Amino acid sequence: MVDYYKMMVERTRNYVYVVYPRYKHVSFSFVGENHYQQLKRWFRAYAIDENALPVSEIVSRPLIYLHPYFYVMDREEKRLSRRMTRFKGIIGVDVADGDHITNRAVELANMATAMIVPSNFCYKAYVNSGVKTPVHVVPHGVTEEWIDLPPQQPCPLTHVEKTKKGETGAKVLLAFIIHSPFRKGLDILIEVYKGIVREHRNTILMVKTMKGLGIIPPTVQKVGGVLEESMQPPIVEKWFTEREKISIYDAADLFLLTSRGGGFEHSGLEALARGIPVIAARGGSWEDYVPSWGLVPSKRSPPVLEGNPIHDGHGVEMLIDKAVDKALTIIDNLEEYKAKTKEYANTHIRNKYTWNRIGETLRDITLKYL
Repeated sequence: MVDYYKMMVERTRNYVYVVYPRYKHVSFSFVGENHYQQLKRWFRAYAIDENALPVSEIVSRPLIYLHPYFYVMDREEKRLSRRMTRFKGIIGVDVADGDHITNRAVELANMATAMIVPSNFCYKAYVNSGVKTPVHVVPHGVTEEWIDLPPQQPCPLTHVEKTKKGETGAKVLLAFIIHSPFRKGLDILIEVYKGIVREHRNTILMVKTMKGLGIIPPTVQKVGGVLEESMQPPIVEKWFTEREKISIYDAADLFLLTSRGGGFEHSGLEALARGIPVIAARGGSWEDYVPSWGLVPSKRSPPVLEGNPIHDGHGVEMLIDKAVDKALTIIDNLEEYKAKTKEYANTHIRNKYTWNRIGETLRDITLKYL
């Protein structure tokens, strides 16, 4: 089978350019780099910064993977449309943060050879919005290290380490509110935590965030949570390493994915890979990978990014009382749920959500359009 794919790749004798933000740190940088690492296993793949593509002299008629598709195409439509004949095709990689995308987004998507989205939630949003271009679902992933590495110490969020050691039997709830507090459900997180702590006072809320989101520190600290801002300057050295990120999850007992919207929400997958139970609203993009026992009844939310030129859809909101009940059940039976989660990581996540498996899907999509 491997020889067959090598033969097919050799027959194409084409180049693949993986275009993504190489010199700034956003989610598309992470996904783009992983797509590039996988595609170069099979093809003559080159990594190109998103700002270089519109001004580069293209002579090799490559197949382009463009991350993020909408942002770049909306900004550079005129320049790129004039150069389309120099490309074998453009595969746009993007998301739907809600259940619908705008007419402008549909227009741009229909200019692509194909679109790649990370979840079935996104797929439905694109198709229901009127996208006619083929849409492929390719999830985000983790390396096998995330599943196999023993627990890591110490946690770089030192507030939590000190607090947890000072509280006998304290349970740690972890949440990521990196940007878009409403879309990430900061208000929902606070209400769920308040409900949990009424029953389990010896519970710590740990929130990982970033500088510039001024609403988050006072909101979290007001309810007794601990918070450490991730710095995010434009230099790699200040970002958490993979081992540091793993140790953050390892310090937690339960992950609260309170997002209203988002195309995938990678932090939930990372938590599960580390054996940390996750609760999330039923009906969101994360439903692809969160086990059914972690899903909470929900209701439709308002638009998750009001006024956004691309994403005008609604999301889902977990019902607070149901989320509190689910969290308390897991906390009261923590060892059982951690064992279930570890087994889930070793089977479902290892088989479907590791980057090497995802690379095989990208290979097959690439061959289709080469």
